[in-house]
Amino acid sequence: MMARRLLVLGALVVPFAGPVAAQLTLGPTTPRFAEIARLAQDGYGDSARAMIARIIKAMPRTDPAYAEALYTVGTVARTGDSTRAVFDRLVVDFAPSPWADKSLLRLIQLDFGLGKTDLVLTETNRIFSDFPQSPVIPDAARWGARAAFSQQKMQMGCDWLTKGIAKVGDDLELKNQLLYLKQSCNLGPDVQYAPRNPDSLRQGPPPRVADTAPRTPVTPPPPPSTGNKAPAKTPVTSAASPWRIQVAAIRDKKVIAQVVRKIEAAGFKSYEVPGPNGLTRVQAGPFATRAAALAAVPKVKAAAGGSPIVVPQP
Repeated sequence: MMARRLLVLGALVVPFAGPVAAQLTLGPTTPRFAEIARLAQDGYGDSARAMIARIIKAMPRTDPAYAEALYTVGTVARTGDSTRAVFDRLVVDFAPSPWADKSLLRLIQLDFGLGKTDLVLTETNRIFSDFPQSPVIPDAARWGARAAFSQQKMQMGCDWLTKGIAKVGDDLELKNQLLYLKQSCNLGPDVQYAPRNPDSLRQGPPPRVADTAPRTPVTPPPPPSTGNKAPAKTPVTSAASPWRIQVAAIRDKKVIAQVVRKIEAAGFKSYEVPGPNGLTRVQAGPFATRAAALAAVPKVKAAAGGSPIVVPQP
């Protein structure tokens, strides 16, 4: 099998189709480079790297195929650092080539996998600014929005998703993924999404009521007997519920009413808390513990949309 591939590669007539093509969506497209990438994917990484090294060594930098050859080097590189170095070089030194935007997308995927969301945001923004007509914009929007949402930069992620959906074309699978992510943006107009870690939470949770209340309820003595009258009942005080789920901060009264109805239809009590700049924080609750509030977040999200967060009551 290996020998057959090497012979076919030497003849430069290898077709690039079928299931492998789907796996190498961002791979090189020229047959000889595509076969090298496929060879590495099938476990023959050393042979693939040796082959592309010989090709690029004999190829002048001015050759029109040089950028794709270099891109192939990055595709079959042994380590992440080697991959990054090659794709960085393509983005900087070969920006006019059709492989620069693909290299930038590969860097986005690499950094997302490493949890470097700050870099992902920078790289995604660069794709939108430097390559506004690039076919990789929908895919960049998917990774960039996920990174933005993880940092609670909701407006940034939603803007990228809108642009990605507009350019996704006939790729139904990718379009469905973008639309799924876009659900977090569909609360309505004039909605400002709250950060996942508001200042009140960064300062720690509010004091627990149980810390200041007596551990054992003190029962007052019964009133003196008054003939046949039954003693008066002691009123029962409900347990303190210091936690809520905040759905969004909204300015438009109509949108506020819509979200309130959805919260109450889901069986929760709604709260409208004044916020800065004319915004109203719409919340659901109450919850006795933060764990109980976290457990209810999926239900609130399903009912009211957005990206609900758990917050202490004001």
